[in-house]
Amino acid sequence: MISRLFTAAALGALLALSACSADPDTLLARANAAYSAHNFKAAQLDLAEVLKVRPADPAALLLHARTMLALGDGVAARTSLAAMPTARRPADYALMQGEAALLRQQPDEALSFVARETSAEAWRIRAQSALLKGDEAGAARAFAAGQGAPGPQVRLLADNARWLLHKGDLSGARELAARARAADPASLDAQLVDARLAVASGDLARALAVYDAVGKAWPGNLAALTGKAGVLGDLGRTKELKEVLEQAGMAGVSAADLAWLQARAAAADGDWKKTRDLLQASDSALAGRTDAAILYAQALVRLGQPEQARARIQPLVTREPANPALRRALAEAAMAARDPAGAVEALRPLAARPDAATGDLRLLAEAARQARDPDAARLAERARFPAPQDLARALAEADTAMKARNWAGATATYERIMAVTDGKSPLVLNNLAFAQDQLGNKAVALDYALRALAVAPGNPSVMDTAGWLLVQTGRDPARGRALLRNAAARAPANATIRRHLAQAEQDHPA
Repeated sequence: MISRLFTAAALGALLALSACSADPDTLLARANAAYSAHNFKAAQLDLAEVLKVRPADPAALLLHARTMLALGDGVAARTSLAAMPTARRPADYALMQGEAALLRQQPDEALSFVARETSAEAWRIRAQSALLKGDEAGAARAFAAGQGAPGPQVRLLADNARWLLHKGDLSGARELAARARAADPASLDAQLVDARLAVASGDLARALAVYDAVGKAWPGNLAALTGKAGVLGDLGRTKELKEVLEQAGMAGVSAADLAWLQARAAAADGDWKKTRDLLQASDSALAGRTDAAILYAQALVRLGQPEQARARIQPLVTREPANPALRRALAEAAMAARDPAGAVEALRPLAARPDAATGDLRLLAEAARQARDPDAARLAERARFPAPQDLARALAEADTAMKARNWAGATATYERIMAVTDGKSPLVLNNLAFAQDQLGNKAVALDYALRALAVAPGNPSVMDTAGWLLVQTGRDPARGRALLRNAAARAPANATIRRHLAQAEQDHPA
């Protein structure tokens, strides 16, 4: 054992020396290959070694600048760009300088660099500069001008879609995102905005698939990692969320983004004090993030501080009146503060939309009832499923969530169905039990499973769910094993039931 350990250590040292002793040309070639593979961290490491030996190498400086722009480091990119000999500057040198200035939050400097440029990319930089200065009208003009300008438009279209999504214009954002994907399906920007649109549309399975694809094609991409973590948090998949959190820490995510991810994980675990403390410690760094503000407000509400939550959310609603998530958070805070009229005021604009979510309608109806609003009866009627096809649509939505392992979404939809039915559907009860089990709420899951068993005592799937939970929770392992044996006898081909029975008999022999 000792000799093996020594050999492994010696081999590691030898490899390290070999890497350090590689000549600059080899390192530069390797950095080019890493850059082409979107492995920007690896490219950065090799380029740092090249520039130690050849600090004025134009090829190394240019690749370093492009690499740092890809990593979002406008300061390092500017340093390499400024060191480049004038005669060796690339055709897009001004655009690169403009992008570096944007990353440094210096819009006027960015505008000066692209003043003579006429491409779509230059107009994108002008639009983003206008947004940094709070000039939305100027941004709109620049985005529009860029769509008639020469050169690739995919980044301009994606940024424009992202801005419209931020403003609540989902249909406009979808149209631009589709054009961006058509222009370049492999574009990082097009894929990221596609994922954000999927989240906004409630299609979390698609969002997760896109983020996974980006993560494979663009190793260590922080936007994909943080986006994926957010989706996993919404899905209630805390174990996977924590795995992504570890990846983000190793990938060099910023302190603010890391705090945000840690807060999401804490919220998924139901630790609202930790959620608040993490967000509070990074309050200034996260000041511009709507998602962080909403999570902060949710934590405050659950910690019994709804008025503080309202104070945080109200200015954002004023700034983004079409944002449904902000209005929802404001309404929940108002209800917690025992101000149902305030909740009605926050939610009424959402209810006016033809695609209003049933959850929003139900909350509005309850707020209107408590506020004794004249529209309370009408709102309550609208909040119910008005036709059988709506119930069928909800069941299909829940089934889709189950297939996507969106346990939190499935639970919410099934509970919504329970609220407007007699609550005796064995399918709904059994699936609720399964989803709650996947969320880690085993006591709640067992309650639903036993209710399903009371309605359908001979159904093998229902018997399996109840029996397995009785064993897992330790509530009544003997009864659980009996149910599993009965289920296995009724459905001998069901591999899941057989596995549960084998495990139950192994862990709790009779």
